[in-house]
Amino acid sequence: MKITVSDDGRTVAFRLAPLQVPLAFKSKLEVPVEAIRSVQAMSRSEVPHGPLIRAPGTYIPGLARFGSFGRKPNRHFWAVARHDPVLVIDLEGWEYARIVVGVADAGQDVGTIQMAMY
Repeated sequence: MKITVSDDGRTVAFRLAPLQVPLAFKSKLEVPVEAIRSVQAMSRSEVPHGPLIRAPGTYIPGLARFGSFGRKPNRHFWAVARHDPVLVIDLEGWEYARIVVGVADAGQDVGTIQMAMY
């Protein structure tokens, strides 16, 4: 997973690794910064699972959760294998209510997104 902020600072892009794309049914998400309400690094076990309905997505209990889960207004996007901690982004007024992604350095990515928010 690669996270980048656009040059104009208006969007945060989440690009999935090539092997993650078939599991998540998406290659990237581009989120407007104004839709981001909070971002934090959390232990994977602390993140509420949220909706279990895959639409579309892949869920292998205890191993991986990729793709879209639930329906609006409580739709989540997950891209997590065995990552810990994970990055949790709460959104408002966008396609998803929450994005949960596994990244190499959650602390650094929290800082990157927070800088774009302010």
